[in-house]
Amino acid sequence: MAELSTISLSTTVTLESNGTGNYSSTEYLLTLDISLLSLTLVFSVLGLVGNGIVLWFLGFRIKRNNFTIYILNLALADFLSLLCSCVIVLFMLLMTTPAHFHQISLIVSKDLAYTTGLYLLTAISLERCLCTLYPFWYHSQRSKHQSTVVCILLWVLSCSVTGIEHFFCKPLSWNQYLNCEKSVFLSTGVLNFLFFTPVMVFSSLTLFIKIQRSSQHQYPLKLYVVIVISVLIFLIFALPFKVVMLILKTSSSYISFTFILSAIVFSVINSTANPFVYFMVGSQSKQRGQGSIKVALQRVFKQEVEEKKTTDSNGTETEV
Repeated sequence: MAELSTISLSTTVTLESNGTGNYSSTEYLLTLDISLLSLTLVFSVLGLVGNGIVLWFLGFRIKRNNFTIYILNLALADFLSLLCSCVIVLFMLLMTTPAHFHQISLIVSKDLAYTTGLYLLTAISLERCLCTLYPFWYHSQRSKHQSTVVCILLWVLSCSVTGIEHFFCKPLSWNQYLNCEKSVFLSTGVLNFLFFTPVMVFSSLTLFIKIQRSSQHQYPLKLYVVIVISVLIFLIFALPFKVVMLILKTSSSYISFTFILSAIVFSVINSTANPFVYFMVGSQSKQRGQGSIKVALQRVFKQEVEEKKTTDSNGTETEV
């Protein structure tokens, strides 16, 4: 997202146009990318509304359980990401450049929210995978406040990673700064792409296989379907954005401004999609009538409690 500050929020940057001359970023926006920015703004507003509804219901209207704590934090991260995207796009559409401090604040907050979302999705999929493979062990070993502790640790880790990416190399001279920045982004890229992402993919794939092999009454399908869909959406829409930013930071490869904006649109779609996934999956019921948003959310997230009861019952029967 740091590239967004140097490319998108500045009206003094020049961009090459296939040998036909140089255009300022303002002219480039007007001729090629205004539709992408408008699309980003529309999705951002939809996502803010959707995640706001999730935050309201899970925070104040629905009894929390181990799983909803993760979803609450994920909705908060998505809300923060969309809010920053919305403000950045408004500045670009209005063709104004905010103060440097405000630029940095928006960019760092956007990156923080993105990274936290990745870490939370990894934790969610891994925990559900362990619960599916080893249900009795999982519920017997799990502490009461584990979800809260894990979320706090992931936010701290995300803050640390984002802070290192944006501020660790600042005191250095320009040449040293470029080499340092490249090393930092390669290191965080290894952490994100070679550790967290594979764990998330493997856990979700295991979960998907378990869902396919299980009966409807044996596993909480709605809950697991939500996880698998959310991870799939992240891989399709959110991952390309970070890959583009990593390439910009660590190589001299040229990436067009339109391509960067397209990646940003994709990342916004990712943050917008999750609430609608919850609503649609939760609305699927054998009972007549779709019910309210609250009912839809309860159908998805209440299954954490039902699963624990089933596991405890099975464990008791085994002991007898």
